[in-house]
Order: sequence, then C-alpha cells, then structure tokens
Amino acid sequence: MLETLTGIDLKEKLLADYSLQKSALLLDNPMIASFRENAANAFRKQGFPSKKHEEYRYIAMDKFLRKDYNHPLSASSPTIEKLPESILVDSEAYRLVMVNGFFAPSLSLVPEGIEGFTAGSLAEAIRNKNVTALTHIGTLSNPDADPFLALNSAMFADGIFIHLAKNIVVEKPIQIIQLTTSDEPIFIQPRVLVVVEDGAQVTLIGLTPETQEKQDIFINTVTEVHCGKNAIVHLVQAYDHKDVSAVHHTEAHVHTNGNFSHYAIHLNGRLVRNNLNIVLADSHCEAHLFGYYHPTSDQIFDSHTLVDHRMPHCESNELYKGVVDGNGTAIFNGKVYVRQDAQKTNAYQSNKNILLSEEATVNTKPQLEIYADDVKCSHGSSTGVLDPEQMFYLRSRGITTPKARALLLNAYAGEILEKLPSEKLRNTLTELLLEKYSA
Repeated sequence: MLETLTGIDLKEKLLADYSLQKSALLLDNPMIASFRENAANAFRKQGFPSKKHEEYRYIAMDKFLRKDYNHPLSASSPTIEKLPESILVDSEAYRLVMVNGFFAPSLSLVPEGIEGFTAGSLAEAIRNKNVTALTHIGTLSNPDADPFLALNSAMFADGIFIHLAKNIVVEKPIQIIQLTTSDEPIFIQPRVLVVVEDGAQVTLIGLTPETQEKQDIFINTVTEVHCGKNAIVHLVQAYDHKDVSAVHHTEAHVHTNGNFSHYAIHLNGRLVRNNLNIVLADSHCEAHLFGYYHPTSDQIFDSHTLVDHRMPHCESNELYKGVVDGNGTAIFNGKVYVRQDAQKTNAYQSNKNILLSEEATVNTKPQLEIYADDVKCSHGSSTGVLDPEQMFYLRSRGITTPKARALLLNAYAGEILEKLPSEKLRNTLTELLLEKYSA
C-alpha cells in the first residue's frame, strides 16, 4: 500500500496532474486528446502493479514509488549550461538532449541541411500538426498492455521526434541523452517517437548518465519505432545512474526486409525495468536483441522481451547476459511468439548469468510459444559462477584475484559489447565495466 500525502496516494496525485495537464497540452487536437483520455482510463483501472501482477511478480514496486515525487507539467529553463564531456559517447555525433523529460534545444546538436530528416521536440511536432508524428503516435503500442505504458501515454508532455524519409542514411550516430536536474524527488515521463521509412538507416544511442543531483528519480519512458521496408535501425539504451528507478517500454514494428537491432546495457540504477516488444509485421524481417546487466547491492534489473513473429521467413536472435553481485537481483522473462502464418521462422533465444555472491538472485524464464509447424526455434538459460580453473590459471601467473576476476568478466561481457554499432561506445562501456569489476 502506497503512503498517502494529505489523503492522496501517488496514483491519484498523478491522475490529478493529468486533469490539470490535459486542458493545457494539445487542446486543439481531438485525436491526441482521445488517445490520452483512453490511456488515463486504462491507468485509472489498472493502477500501479504489485506482486500480484504476473509480469511484475518479482518486484515490490511500491518500494520505488514515493509519495512526494514532483511531476513537472512544463519545461523549466535548464540549469545545465554545458554537457560534460564525460557523458558524451562521441563529441562529434549528433545529440538530442532532454532535461526532466523536455527537449532542450540549447544543449542539443541537431543535424542541419539533410533533406528528409527531422529531429527535435515531440510536443512541438504535434502542436505543428506534423502529419508523420500524428499518424504514428500511439499506434504501435497498446496502453491496456501495461500500466506504466498507459500512464506515459496519458501524461507525456514532451520528448523526442525523429523522422527519416525514404532512403535517408544518417552516417553519424544520434545520441538521445536524458538528464535530470531537481532539488527534490522527481517523476518524469518522456516519450520518443522514431519513424524510419523505407530504405532509411540510423543508429540511435540512448543514454541516462549520472548527474550531480543526488535526488531520487523515477523515469517512465516510452519509445516507439517504425522500421520501414528495407530499413536498418540500431537502438542502444544504456543506464548508468545509481539514483534512478526506470521503467522503459520500447515497441518496434519491423516491415518487409527491415532489420532492427536493440542493445540494452544496464550498469547502474535502483530499478531498471526494460519492456521490449518487437513485432515482425511482414515477411523477411530480422530482429536482433542483445542485453547486458550488472546489478549490485539492492539493485534490480528486470528485462521483459517479446518477439512476435507474424509472417513467414523471418529471423530473430536474442542473447542477454548478466553478472549479479552482492544482494543484487536480475530478472529475465523472454518470449518468442510464432503465429500460425509465420512458417519458415528462425528464432534463437538465450539468457546467461554469473553469480558473484551467495546473496545474488536470478529469476530467468525464456519461453517459446509456437503455432506454426515449419520453424527452427531454440531457447535456453544458464546460471553459474566464474570458472575456478580459469581463475586458478590466471592466479598461477601472478595476476591478483581482483584483476583476474575483472579480466574474466570483461571477456564475458565482450560477447555483447562487441556487437554494439559504435566503436566509441564499445570503448566507453568497456572502461566503465573494468572499473566496476575492479571495485
């Protein structure tokens, strides 16, 4: 049971904020207003999930939902005048920065002069009646599917909108950086809409880095991705903020000959919940899902994935690996769903974990649900400890125990990191992990 604030719990507080917000945001757009109202009703009905909710059975969510969260309804002037170089994977790459869930143009580096490429504020795109934004917003995800998805759909005030017209290729990665600045605990709800039309290509690197403020932060993000025919999309989502509790819902629909790759890297955070739903909507699609997580000392990293094979001749490949230390908790719940029409499907799913302490916990549940009869599908999971023979080999050659452990764990993570689409990102994350392993 959530604590109350003058008789109002967090659910009712947010719904009250919604009532205030809906009259001020996008008032003249009945389609968006109807979408938001339906989502608010879905959240009002569902409320925040508890352990009785099957999809959240391993998380005491009320532990992370504070009564005194400040929920900003409008953008404030960023107090961050310049981005620290340490949070930039590539200083020469494009960047789209959000502060407290609102697009910050003064901190962003938006590409100019590329015809057919749009990037900027989602709220501004909707207010300006951008046809692509209005056509796709909310069409890829169902608010009834998850209470946090419903809450974001009802209450997002801004976020990022990216649109690539047909055959546009963006050579540089685009960094999507979420920053927070607040003197009090804060609950923010940005939304990201990415529309990549036929034949276009882009690499997106989502970062939630550490900030100077030491406040309790809850980030409820929704990302929708349309991957058109023959399009290629790489999407990285990385969390490295120890004061963050985050629920991130990503919905991607992939069309004929499209190729969508997703990389989830969770290095720090009180709670990081990753809901990833991939729909292979047409034939000859590919989806590649890679994840790495390292929870320690009361941290909970929870990965829920669904790959929905709807049509024939599609392929999906999923590999999630984790290292769990202290009394950290890792959760993996992955499902591959093969519909009756999805003949000639190839699907592979694997989850591997290493426990570094007796208090560490892993709950893993890879699943296949197959209704077609001409498929090649496999799934599996493993949980163990560092190989004592490998440790002995390194120790016998004069390498200290911490250094030997760091070398082995770095090699273990390397199977995921080597697949990242950016060399600079690989190098940055490798350094962060070596520091974490050696601590």
